[in-house]
Amino acid sequence: MSKALVIVGCLVLLYAVAGFAVDVLPVDALQSSSNDSYLKIAPTDESSFDWAKFRLPALVVGAILIAIGKFIGGKN
Repeated sequence: MSKALVIVGCLVLLYAVAGFAVDVLPVDALQSSSNDSYLKIAPTDESSFDWAKFRLPALVVGAILIAIGKFIGGKN
């Protein structure tokens, strides 16, 4: 059970870190351009579901799941 919590926590944490990393990546990362434009996660429609709203809660939940998994697992 504790290994499953740690694995799920790592996956959620990876999603959150990737979501934050997208905001700092340049749009033309592989091509040289004089314009410094960066990606920004923004919803296209107000009625659509926006995964970007859950980056910070995912970061917190992932860290909590990893901590709980390590605490329950002990020194096994």
